[in-house]
Amino acid sequence: MMQQDIMEELKTEAIDSVEDRLRNLHEAVQDYSNGYINAADALAAVRLEAHSLKSVAASFEMKALKAMCHRFEDYFFNVKELNPEICKDIQFYADRMAECLDGFVHGKEVDVSSLMRKLPNKAGFDVSDITVADIEVMLVMAPGTATKIVTRELLECGYRMVNVATTMDAFQLIPVMKPDAVIISRVMPELSGIDLACALKAMPATRKLPVALLATESGSLKDLPESVPVLRKGANFADDVADVFVKLGIL
Repeated sequence: MMQQDIMEELKTEAIDSVEDRLRNLHEAVQDYSNGYINAADALAAVRLEAHSLKSVAASFEMKALKAMCHRFEDYFFNVKELNPEICKDIQFYADRMAECLDGFVHGKEVDVSSLMRKLPNKAGFDVSDITVADIEVMLVMAPGTATKIVTRELLECGYRMVNVATTMDAFQLIPVMKPDAVIISRVMPELSGIDLACALKAMPATRKLPVALLATESGSLKDLPESVPVLRKGANFADDVADVFVKLGIL
């Protein structure tokens, strides 16, 4: 078999796998809605399919679908079990992922950034009384309690949020997702937050992207670009974010 034939076969298998997993998502939601499985088991099934979708998309460089899958996984960042509202959101995400797959199959460009702004905001945080602004903020910060606190504070400010756990993932996702602003923790595995900030400010595609660094008082800021402001965690964090976003031209 020629190499091109092998690649076409692998591509077909990848497409079939994505279609199967999207179908499984719908079935998990339907089984929960019909009372066949409980909320916790349904969520476990959805998480498994979401992770598998992301793996398939990454293995075959389905860039739009990969970004959408990351956002879908991130949606469950703090969810403990399903409910009817979250089930509606899952169906919405699945439909958008199907659009990304269709774009890949037919070689069509997908405006991922535009799709992202139509997606339900992160679930699992009790901020239902907050009016959500049309401002996409990417928080690049390793998972943990501090990340949940910062995420909640940003959600309470009304921003649309996506969490990214590593600077290497952020490096790949930022050009596709095109967030309105990126907040990067100074201390990160692999590349540091300052390394990522320097890279973003050096590349023509991202140099105008508003970037802020999240750091403690004791952290070294050597080599941080002058155009990157510093945020400090504390009682006035929300006000500091607003001030920084005003300076960066976001608000």
